[in-house]
Amino acid sequence: MTPFPAHDLAPLVNRLHRTDALHFVRGLPAHSIDMLFSDPPYSSGGLHASDRARTTMQKYIGGNTKAVYEDFGSDNMDQRSWSFWCHAWLSEAYRALKPGGLVVCFIDWRQLPALTDIVQAAGFIHRGIAVWDKTPRRARPRRGGFRQQAEFIVWASKGAMPGRDVCLPGVFPCALALPKKHLTEKPLELAREVVRLVPDGGVVCDPFAGSGTFLVAAKEAGLQWLGCEANDVYYDLASDRLRNTDAPLRLAA
Repeated sequence: MTPFPAHDLAPLVNRLHRTDALHFVRGLPAHSIDMLFSDPPYSSGGLHASDRARTTMQKYIGGNTKAVYEDFGSDNMDQRSWSFWCHAWLSEAYRALKPGGLVVCFIDWRQLPALTDIVQAAGFIHRGIAVWDKTPRRARPRRGGFRQQAEFIVWASKGAMPGRDVCLPGVFPCALALPKKHLTEKPLELAREVVRLVPDGGVVCDPFAGSGTFLVAAKEAGLQWLGCEANDVYYDLASDRLRNTDAPLRLAA
């Protein structure tokens, strides 16, 4: 795929591409997508450089977990480097989104303040924060403090938002079923709710597809979709899920 913006989305749509996220988003035509819906690497999992340098399995999986997951990249940056990187792909996303299009992006508590700054620096209007409540079943206890029970969803728009008769909750309580398909997988039931914000026939883009959850939700909803995944293991996993996902039948008028 070319790193220069394409003029036609058709050859790219309804496909998962095996490439880097920044390279991919740079190649999207201007004003071509309705929602960038993604879960980028947080480069979190620790307050110190030595913590951040660990593998993603070491950072995000508890010691009692027997399952083994594929590690993924772009998760060992310090906050300044991570901010520069996020600004690069979010600025390209701004160019690729249609006027009124949305960015919906998962993040954890450590990087939440940085991400709300970055989306605004990239040109978006920050619209708010929703909460994924993992429920007590998937919470991490902290002696003498609060359970680590939530991740966050930063959402922003490219200019004014078109009025749509959809109103989602601000908190999504759902426990992710185990075993997971991806080390940092998000619930499909939550993704199904988010894609309701996309107009009929709209285009959902995920440049960090992972196991393909967000693209599966878009395909199920009868939306156009496209994304990329650089990790070979997760690319194959997501590709299989998408092949086995049925889009709704469209009845002839």
